Amino acid sequence: MNGGVIVRPATREDIAAFSDMADKPTVKAWVGEIDGKIVGMGGLALIGGRWFAFLDLTDEARSSKITLMRTAKRVMAEARRMGLRYVYAQVSTHEANAAAWLRSLGFELDPRSEVLYRWQD
Repeated sequence: MNGGVIVRPATREDIAAFSDMADKPTVKAWVGEIDGKIVGMGGLALIGGRWFAFLDLTDEARSSKITLMRTAKRVMAEARRMGLRYVYAQVSTHEANAAAWLRSLGFELDPRSEVLYRWQD
């Protein structure tokens, strides 16, 4: 990443500290750290019987675009290794290029929902 960013597998403690969700789903996640502070978390979450890709970043992490893309590609490779046929994602309305970024990772707009994007292996 940008010199000081480290990407590593997330621990239960990382997930608890980074997410304020009361009922956390089953996840396979990675965190990005700068100087020991978590600045982003992304990965795969099992919600309602479907696997979803997710990414949550602080402003500090947004400048590390190359590392974000490399890590996202590793997440999708992990989905393939896990034998997942489909992974879904929802476009954030706060991220102008979110749909294009998802398409670059192999996601396509799911015609059944017209809201979710779907990756298929």
